Amino acid sequence: MKHILRVLPVAASLACSLGTAPEAPEGSLRVLFIGNSLTYENDLPRTVAQLALSAGLQECYCYQIAHPNFALEDHYDWREAVTALEDESWDFVVMQQGPSALASSRANLIQWARVFGDLIEENGAQAVMYGVWPEHDREFDFANVSESYRLAADAIGGLFAPAGEAWQFAWAADSTLPLYAADEFHPSTMGTYLAAMTVFERIYDHTAIGVQTSAVVDGRVQSWPLPIVRLLQDAAAAANAAEDARVVTRRR
Repeated sequence: MKHILRVLPVAASLACSLGTAPEAPEGSLRVLFIGNSLTYENDLPRTVAQLALSAGLQECYCYQIAHPNFALEDHYDWREAVTALEDESWDFVVMQQGPSALASSRANLIQWARVFGDLIEENGAQAVMYGVWPEHDREFDFANVSESYRLAADAIGGLFAPAGEAWQFAWAADSTLPLYAADEFHPSTMGTYLAAMTVFERIYDHTAIGVQTSAVVDGRVQSWPLPIVRLLQDAAAAANAAEDARVVTRRR
């Protein structure tokens, strides 16, 4: 299913802690995000950078190339992301497209993850597949979406950030959490925060638990009570821990 994703005035933006810079600060962690509005809605890269800042970790120079309704195949044809990989040095490259739950979409995701995986390997960076979620009326597809992104990560020796599974862990604790935006596909600010924590944990190898007492999304402090912030942090950590356990089991 093709989704009409919202357009931002600027498709590529920087998130370097809370500001922007023409070049990566010396000593920063360089992270390229390649995706669509599930990345740029509520500025997930900037939210990841703020988590690193709050944790007192290496500064994140997070650069996103995200266009409405783009799949990885579209990014390859558009060449902007390819050029960024050929001309710049990165530590991590975080990729996503739509849910990709159907068999044909899964095959497409894996195929183009491999194409970008080769470019990422040549760059010397580590690939990360940012596993998203289905639209609200296809909640039965959560497992299929996660499996598509997990298989894509396996195909390229990448990391898997299970954002969709983190949403499910959060709902298991509180089913009323508003993780979808009003259109019931894009993430709300809370949904982005939860997704950002799964990515943060993967690229920094650091727990999100206790990193913030007040959540910051797209540079704005949220008014959520501390128990909710902690619930979301626990959900992100639990999703990544469950994925790590799956990896160990598969290797036995």
